[in-house]
Amino acid sequence: MAHILITGGTGFIGMHTLQQLSREEHTVTVLVRSLKKWEQICRQMNLETAWHTGKLTPVIGDLSAPALGLSPSDRKRVETADVVIHAGGPMDILLGEEEARGAFLQAAEEMLTLAAHIHASKGLRHFIHLVGFKSPFNHHNWNAPEPVIAHSEQAPPYERMKFLADLRIRQGAHKEGFPLSVIHLSVVIGDSAHGDTPQTVGLGILVASTARKLTGLIPGGKSHWLPMVHVDHAAEFISVLAKETHPVSETYYLMDERQQSPTMMELGTNMAKELRVRKPWGSISPAWLSSILGTPIGRKLGIPKESLDFIVDVDYPLDTTRAIQHKHGLTQAVNTDVLPFVITDLDYRIAHSRMDTDGFVRSRRGPLATLERRVDNVNPPIVFVHGTLSGADCLIPLAEQFPESSVCLVDLPGFGRSPYHHQEDILEGHIESLVQAIQTFKTPIRLVGHSFGGLLTAKVWERLPERISSLHLLQPVFHPAPRRYRSARITESVLGRLSESGLRKQLLSQTCFESMEAIPPAYITYVLEELRSPRVKKTTAEALAMLTRSDSFRFASEIPGLPSKEKVSIVWGMKDQIYTLPEQFHGLHTLHIPAAHHFPISQPKQTAHWLKQHIEQITDVLSGSVK
Repeated sequence: MAHILITGGTGFIGMHTLQQLSREEHTVTVLVRSLKKWEQICRQMNLETAWHTGKLTPVIGDLSAPALGLSPSDRKRVETADVVIHAGGPMDILLGEEEARGAFLQAAEEMLTLAAHIHASKGLRHFIHLVGFKSPFNHHNWNAPEPVIAHSEQAPPYERMKFLADLRIRQGAHKEGFPLSVIHLSVVIGDSAHGDTPQTVGLGILVASTARKLTGLIPGGKSHWLPMVHVDHAAEFISVLAKETHPVSETYYLMDERQQSPTMMELGTNMAKELRVRKPWGSISPAWLSSILGTPIGRKLGIPKESLDFIVDVDYPLDTTRAIQHKHGLTQAVNTDVLPFVITDLDYRIAHSRMDTDGFVRSRRGPLATLERRVDNVNPPIVFVHGTLSGADCLIPLAEQFPESSVCLVDLPGFGRSPYHHQEDILEGHIESLVQAIQTFKTPIRLVGHSFGGLLTAKVWERLPERISSLHLLQPVFHPAPRRYRSARITESVLGRLSESGLRKQLLSQTCFESMEAIPPAYITYVLEELRSPRVKKTTAEALAMLTRSDSFRFASEIPGLPSKEKVSIVWGMKDQIYTLPEQFHGLHTLHIPAAHHFPISQPKQTAHWLKQHIEQITDVLSGSVK
């Protein structure tokens, strides 16, 4: 349909836009600074086929470099574009003057030079420019900009240079005569399905402040709001604009109506609930708070006063935006059901320094966030459920040993990226969440649970035997935990003070690992960073307290899954000196191994070997019984 040039294609909005454009009959050229980053994005967004078949073509360049830093051959290629989507530029509200000038204003000049050449030589069908919603320029005031520029002089360099870039491209488009669509994006959050939000600078600042218990007073309270848009909704909007055969120059604001959006007080209260901290008790004027944050004392809080610029108390004109959305049947509203996932995803990202999940994609199953890798074959999907002081990421080395099967690693409620279940009954909340997640699978699954996850999967097995082809328990906790954990409040305090050496000693004394050398360094890092989150810390303490109560281990039958016990297997590490396997479970097929409690984490390859043996044995037994 068109040859499209896009800048910022490896950014948060850009990569979702590429995913949308790849579904159309376009050829797309993508300006990238790094081929390595491009390859990573292609794997992450499943764009490798579109790349290798020529629908997507990367060219190496730099927005702020003369002639975009393109080679002569790549320059010729981009000069044949019909549509230009300019989405490039860093999301860093703390950029200095010169950095911001190069990233936005100089980039605007380079893009205008290219657009003018294309329009003079062949005609440019459409220029689409992505700008922040706080830009004061629109189709009514750009040709008399002096008062607006004067009013914006006090804005931070990041905002001011974005405003001037908006103005410069409007001026250039008018002079050269090509159609220009300016999209004023509000705060962009994760997609409307599972809320994955790698861009932590926007809403993430408020999440981080709430997690640090610095938002007892909410800026703006009930009078202000934070305009937001899902990244996939933004990408869909950009994609349909790129398809317009006769575009007109227009300005579009992408956001919900103010009346449909939570007030700052409502947003702050919901955020506190998801992060499991005290709800805010009052409000403060954004102007007052900004002046406080600008002082030396305020700067020690680590909250940029520039972040308050996104909090507003005005409405924005949405008629042109709604006309395009109605014309193409686009979804416009923020999905309130996914906001808890956005909040917990940001909480996770802020707490963790490394998130190496290459080969797995973030997804969602019912109320749980997941990591998934899908394979097209007839093998039942394998679902892995972690224990306490753990998460989906910790079981990636184990899941990687099953390339022949689709795998799904869940984050239990309140752990990793999953919102807490908020039920009064802690155990029931976890069980019901896992039940709902499993019910999203179209075919029966193989269910694998470690430690606390073993208890939960056994409970789920009782409720959904028809949805589980086999159950595999790795060191399941089937009797009360040590009484030292019975006070959730004390445990939470202790978890908050854990050091690296203290955690290692605790893990060794609890026979989670056989030796210091057996503890993976990445696991130590994960646990300590995970416990930075008040949500995870509180959930972990409550789960451990719940596990000290004997009534948590009652089953509907004497042995879980007794009518189908041939489908159940246990791998038991005999070096665990805290937990033992109760006698009533000895009738289940059990492999005793010389290992400690956390062997799925310390010995993933060997654990996979044992699991595969059990899977084969169960498959053989079931096929024999059919005969």
